[in-house]
Amino acid sequence: MLRGSKLKFYRQFASHGTGDTLVLIEPKEVVLLATITRLDLHAGRRESWMDDATFALAQRGLYAIDAAQLAALPPVTDEQAYEVLHLAAVDDNDQPEYLYMSTLAMLYRRRVKYARILQTQPFPTANQIAPRAILEYGLADADLLFAWMSWRKLAYDLDNRSAQETGYSFEPILVGCLGGTSLGAKVSVVHRLNAQGEPTPEGRQVDCYVEATQTVYELKMRMTIAASGQGRFSEELSFPKEAAAAGLTPVLIVLDPTPSPRLTELRQAYLDAGGRCAVGEAAWQLLAANAEAGMNTFIETYIHPVFAAAAAGIAPQPTAITLRNQGGTLEISDDTGRRYTISRKPQ
Repeated sequence: MLRGSKLKFYRQFASHGTGDTLVLIEPKEVVLLATITRLDLHAGRRESWMDDATFALAQRGLYAIDAAQLAALPPVTDEQAYEVLHLAAVDDNDQPEYLYMSTLAMLYRRRVKYARILQTQPFPTANQIAPRAILEYGLADADLLFAWMSWRKLAYDLDNRSAQETGYSFEPILVGCLGGTSLGAKVSVVHRLNAQGEPTPEGRQVDCYVEATQTVYELKMRMTIAASGQGRFSEELSFPKEAAAAGLTPVLIVLDPTPSPRLTELRQAYLDAGGRCAVGEAAWQLLAANAEAGMNTFIETYIHPVFAAAAAGIAPQPTAITLRNQGGTLEISDDTGRRYTISRKPQ
């Protein structure tokens, strides 16, 4: 059994959270992730320490692995998994494997956690949805109406949990790819300016700080008007000037290319402060160009393709789907026979 510094190092990849929020993956999953890391970074080349089953599964890629395939992998002890981390050079901070494996394991654990949410998120109770029935009661058969209300509340709850887990994981993934750190206001390298343009003791939260290049990144999925509506847009406009005053280069990254007046204004603020702005496809290119060694591979393997697939596959009017509660499973299907099945645990 691992102890001390070895256990602490191993847990960086195998677990996060505590108590009810603990996510602990099995040693064989850690070995699988280490194998994927080496294959990704070394053009798919097999190494002597890779066993047949794990190598074959790793070749499929993270997004093509299901629970049944994981269960079929041979058992591994945490000591054996720790030794694999050494063989895969994950324990060498001077090699790209450590950062790559850390980021891959973080993504994997979040997927494990959300799989559990899909399995356990309950359908709503009558007390939760009954008040909403007054808006539609009488417009359809009551049993049909209540079934519709139950499904849409479940979908709403799952989507909220999805957004929450994405928020917890997406920014750290990009920060990891850039080889930076997130800074809270108390330890920030960027400080607010007073009316005379002088730095004050009050720090600013920083999405990503890369010390080696003296760069601070503001990472955004999209630019909306919500911030301005809540009186925070002036805060966003002041950030690049404050970063420049600290001798840093401010960089704005916005993944959604949808234009807006606010985005135009914010972009200009970064340019005026001697910074940069990249939106849409240019943002992906900037991330890849500034990524740590090997991490552009991570972006192009696990992040960018998902966005590209969504952009190509999400239509303004979605196709018809059917939702079925089969007791032990939820089934989402369409009229072409495609199915997405979610195993459920008893409530």
